[in-house]
Amino acid sequence: MKKSYIIPLIALLLLVISAFFYKSRMLQRDADNALVSENKQLTCSGAQFNEYMKIMLEAGKMTLSQPPLSGTRAQQQKMIDALAALDLPRNQTVIAVGHFRSGKVYTQICKDEKCSMQEMAQPEHVCLTENWDECVYLAMQFREKQYCFLTPAKE
Repeated sequence: MKKSYIIPLIALLLLVISAFFYKSRMLQRDADNALVSENKQLTCSGAQFNEYMKIMLEAGKMTLSQPPLSGTRAQQQKMIDALAALDLPRNQTVIAVGHFRSGKVYTQICKDEKCSMQEMAQPEHVCLTENWDECVYLAMQFREKQYCFLTPAKE
């Protein structure tokens, strides 16, 4: 091998190794910051929202392109604990909205596997009718898997 190729190859190797360590560190930070329901049934993290992004067009006619604005970590915990405590039908698509201040969760079970626009908007509408504000799309159950939309708050 020519000597002129050695330095660029070493630089490339170092770049690949540093990218690997950066990615693994970011994944670890995301896991450390994850929000987990009291009964361990629901986990919220940036990775969870990314998983939802992969199936969102299959799951509903209305989609979320970014994680919703979040409240405090205590408010988020209260909402995901309330959602995880619900006895949802495992084989149906469900959309959930939460209210930050009260921690109350509003759900809609979709008639078909793919939720209609009206079905996806219904729990938010009920939440806003009761509370006027601080309602946020919380999670979706699709094909027996739950996808949390929240990015865990730092505090």
